[in-house]
Amino acid sequence: MKGVGFGIIGFGRQGLRLAEHIRKDIQPGKLIAVCRRSADGCDYSRKHGIKFYSNYHDLLKDKDIHAVIITTPSNLHGLHALDVLKSGRHVLIDKPIASSFEEGLEIQSYAKKEKLTVAVNFPLRVNPVTEILRRNLPAIGRLIKIHVMISHGPARSAWQSDMKLSNGGVILDLGSHYFDLISFLTGCRPAIIETARSEKMENEDSGFIDLTYENFSVSVVLLRNQKFRKNIITCAGDKGFLFADYSGREVIISNNHEVNKIQCPASYDFEKILNNLVRAINEKDAVIADAEAGLGSLRTVLSVYKAIRTGTPARL
Repeated sequence: MKGVGFGIIGFGRQGLRLAEHIRKDIQPGKLIAVCRRSADGCDYSRKHGIKFYSNYHDLLKDKDIHAVIITTPSNLHGLHALDVLKSGRHVLIDKPIASSFEEGLEIQSYAKKEKLTVAVNFPLRVNPVTEILRRNLPAIGRLIKIHVMISHGPARSAWQSDMKLSNGGVILDLGSHYFDLISFLTGCRPAIIETARSEKMENEDSGFIDLTYENFSVSVVLLRNQKFRKNIITCAGDKGFLFADYSGREVIISNNHEVNKIQCPASYDFEKILNNLVRAINEKDAVIADAEAGLGSLRTVLSVYKAIRTGTPARL
């Protein structure tokens, strides 16, 4: 398998995590360069023999780079992704794929025309808890209801508290992952945002959302700045239910006949995402989450915000 040279635009907490995975875990991949407007990444780059750029346009001129990871603030994802694609590189975009649905469509269209790979970083898709949930979903019969309860700590990066950089609060930051997860588990997209509210209109720390899909309904509670942290999903069907605790890495399967508890192993989800991207580039494997997945999640998030603004249901 051919080696893939990686560049990272945006070298904060998330960029550093991905850099470490590339260096240590991705054998056909090599970290070539990182980019950050401040000099905070210089020490890391010198220590590990990696090029450092303060201007991402200079990084995109580096001929040793084949794929670029974007971990900049949310409002820059679409701009940076399009510039990466126009430089002829493949791209992995941290969610959301773009700031607007139209911008996301442009990314998808350009990549398709130029035969370049676009992947969106949705690590919940490869989490062992998700794998067990998805495998056992048929055991509970016809799906009726999904309930998602996410209680999270404070925003982890300063830019997430700046509306100009973040484009939103917890609904965008965490909701993007869980709206995608529901679609991944069920193969369905929502039809209507029935109700949606939060404690404020911008940079919100809470979201309470009810969605209708074709044959089942979903309730999502998203909370940030909580001392008690839990990520719990319950799927109820006409023959039983599934209970998944992502924090405790446990899945409970219950039906008329038995109750089974499965303890899931720890997993380095980013390693799976990155190895998949290398195979997609070298062997034309399908990416774990493509531009279509990114657009689906973004469309749901934008519809939730519309429902909050108008105080009425939003049809997708």
